Amino acid sequence: MSYPEKALMEKQVTGWATLDKDARHTLIAAIGGWMFDAFDVMLLALLAAPIMKDLGFTPAKLALVFSVQLGASAMGGIVMGTLADYIGRKKALMINILVYALSTGAVLFANSLTTLLVLRFLTGLGLGGEWALSMTLISERIPAGFRGRAVALGNAGWPLGTLLAAVFAFYLYPALGWRATFALAAFPALFVLWIRQYVPESELWLATRKTGQRQKTQNQVSLLEIFSKKYVRYTLLVFLAILCTMFSYWMFWTWLPTYLVNTRGFTLSKSSLWMIITQIGALAGYMVNGLAQDKLGRRFAMSLFSIGEAVMIGIFLALVTNAAYVYIIVLLLGFFTGYWASYGSIVTETFPTRIRATAAGVTYNCARAINLFGPVIVSSIAAATSWNMALAMPAVAATLAGLLIWTLPETKGRDLSAID
Repeated sequence: MSYPEKALMEKQVTGWATLDKDARHTLIAAIGGWMFDAFDVMLLALLAAPIMKDLGFTPAKLALVFSVQLGASAMGGIVMGTLADYIGRKKALMINILVYALSTGAVLFANSLTTLLVLRFLTGLGLGGEWALSMTLISERIPAGFRGRAVALGNAGWPLGTLLAAVFAFYLYPALGWRATFALAAFPALFVLWIRQYVPESELWLATRKTGQRQKTQNQVSLLEIFSKKYVRYTLLVFLAILCTMFSYWMFWTWLPTYLVNTRGFTLSKSSLWMIITQIGALAGYMVNGLAQDKLGRRFAMSLFSIGEAVMIGIFLALVTNAAYVYIIVLLLGFFTGYWASYGSIVTETFPTRIRATAAGVTYNCARAINLFGPVIVSSIAAATSWNMALAMPAVAATLAGLLIWTLPETKGRDLSAID
């Protein structure tokens, strides 16, 4: 297909109904992969109490499990992103899902701290690569005019996965116990069969493999190229923006339940309704963010939602005095976490095909690794001053993310083949 024909076809893509079959299958694979990623992460968090009771763990021991999983996620994201630039997006995605699905199901056999640490390390390796692979697949297959909304749909897999984990924890666990619940949680491995059959490999990646450019660079380590003189500025700026967003998100949401219970005297954090309202708000936020990306630009959407989240955090800290306010404000707090939908477009549209997955994996997961210190910073500030002061820090981080994004180029409508 000639470039004018391709450009004309892309202009005709205005929504889901106008996507071709391959594009729809690609988008479903991205949504499903990210959804099952969130499902695995949240299931362990939701079933932490019965696991600790049954295995005789202290909270400190389970905290070690979470830390190992997070550290492995950072490692896995870099490894899987680089792997995808060598063997293809589709193959890497299939390997990724199999690793985290099967190791999650194997928690059935956990009978000691060592066993659980090994299993969650393997799970983390798979979980870490999912975001970069899903966003890269979307960016390379979905036409530019719908790409922002497609990326938002892909990111919406996270709240969907959280809701799925809640269903397993609140309905299957009481009937079957935590071991059987984890065994059934291996079912995403079956999704790989569907991907193998229906999801095409990225045409951009295949084209790059066939060109002389790929042969010239095949002996180079793509991991190093993102730090070359040509790309290092973009790599660092994307990393810093994601780092600020992660600090904002995890510093606030990790400690919010504790703040409500200890400072405000609420028990809302213990109910499933809390999670449902938050995720409904997030789903709406992702969709609106995606629309804003395609209509107003990537940077504007990211800045609007980041600064909006900062404002909502400030309103929350100043005005929450009863449960009714909490429900309303939490809905809006969840809504503005739609800022995550912007990064999939910004990262994947900034770097060329040969290093796209690597750049996404490295920037996202290096930020994730450093984010280990976020919750510690909040608890330290709270101990030295107050919880209100500590939870104001995420608002500062969100504001910085909203400003940093303007140091990157606008990528709305960019033809990805033009930057290869």
